Amino acid sequence: MPFRQNCHLNRLYFFTLLICDFLILALAILLAVQMRFGSIYTASVPFSAIAGTWLFLAIAEVLLMMVEDLYAVRTTVNKAMNIFRTIRMIVTISVFFIVVLFVTHFPSGIFICSRLAVFIMMIFWFAFTIITRLLIVPRVFYLLIRVLRFEKIPLILFGDETICLKIRTTLLKSLVYRTILDLKIHSDPLPDDPDERHTLCMDILETEKASGFVMVFEEEDFNFIARFSLLAGRSGVPFTIYSRRIIELGYFDPWVSIGSYGALSFCSLEWTRVSRVLWRVSDIIIAIAGLLLFMPVIAVTIPAIALSSPGGVLYKQTRIGYMKKAFSFFKFRSMRVNIDDRKSIHKKYFMKYVNGDAAVKSKNGEVFKTVSTRALTPIGKIIRKTSVDELPQILNVLRGDMSIVGPRPCIDYELEYYKKEWMQQRFTVKPGLTGIWQVYGRSRLGFEKSQFLDFIYVLSRTDGISVRLILKTFPVILFGKGGV
Repeated sequence: MPFRQNCHLNRLYFFTLLICDFLILALAILLAVQMRFGSIYTASVPFSAIAGTWLFLAIAEVLLMMVEDLYAVRTTVNKAMNIFRTIRMIVTISVFFIVVLFVTHFPSGIFICSRLAVFIMMIFWFAFTIITRLLIVPRVFYLLIRVLRFEKIPLILFGDETICLKIRTTLLKSLVYRTILDLKIHSDPLPDDPDERHTLCMDILETEKASGFVMVFEEEDFNFIARFSLLAGRSGVPFTIYSRRIIELGYFDPWVSIGSYGALSFCSLEWTRVSRVLWRVSDIIIAIAGLLLFMPVIAVTIPAIALSSPGGVLYKQTRIGYMKKAFSFFKFRSMRVNIDDRKSIHKKYFMKYVNGDAAVKSKNGEVFKTVSTRALTPIGKIIRKTSVDELPQILNVLRGDMSIVGPRPCIDYELEYYKKEWMQQRFTVKPGLTGIWQVYGRSRLGFEKSQFLDFIYVLSRTDGISVRLILKTFPVILFGKGGV
């Protein structure tokens, strides 16, 4: 029930905001046409152009809203960040729309091509969106949850009283959370063993009849946090964790984080058989679309690899995937053939990597990735930096070995290092072409932190998170962020 209430609350907010955004966009377009041409019925701007402009901007807005995570209820906690990200989104879409107009030579039958009309539309869109975000949506949503009689959600905050008070103050900045949350603080000392701490917390939740909790960690390491989170995830209650260590990951919830304490929330339902079938269908559709989208890149890469160094274009390797099953993993070849015994070199490197001794100093900090400029081909350096070498894994997705989003598949000899139970969770889902580690971590994080990012995905995976990671992958590829 707690999970479902959280899901229903977020779903209601999503559709409320979505409808408001679509109406605002339509109103901004119509007012711009009216002001520029004196009527919305004009030969200069046919209905097809109005509809095409609205559809283009609406799709772009939904995609960027998902990337910025602006459709979640917790965005109401931080109004300043909400407005900043919304402004950034509108400016980005507007610039992109203008570029599209130039590239397509102003197709007046499809888009509104008047520069003045587009400028007026942007002003109205900007103004109406800000007013709606600040004044209308919070109150409309407040009325909706009152009318629909959402029950109070009792939560317990475990941890240092000072930090818990700051968390409570932060959450109650939201009109929605002030209405629906009942927050209690438990600042008594907790056991130093994750299993014992979890058992005690569950007993307290039952006694207080609370449906979720917040846990503040102080000096606990990632192993402790992961073990506790694994047990909490199995208990069937939504929870949020706070820790200074989470900030080190570069992946945390900015809406409810406070100071040096990063936050991560876990409130996803277990995937049903229907959900898995639907996501498999999505995998196939996205993989085919990706293949078509990147076909020009692939068409250039294949001859470039073939001509730059002797050897095959594809590199095939055995990897371990879902339920620890082995499969053939494909990449574009980025290294010279028979330079060294790369397997033994990588095995030694990985042993050091697990122990935290494999970092290479760079101008951007430590890099945890084996790099050999002698082994890399000239083309290999480029395709590794931009992750273009990973594109053949689309074939793995179509074959069902991998998913679009998930943990990276490990090499067979790496299995012995995934001993802890929380690390083993990566094998309960299909490995992915992209994921939290690929987008936020890559070569800058050590072994334990990288595994923790994959663990976070397994524990919190939802359609929303998966779509957001897919969309965030494109700028990573474009700018080569974290690539080596």
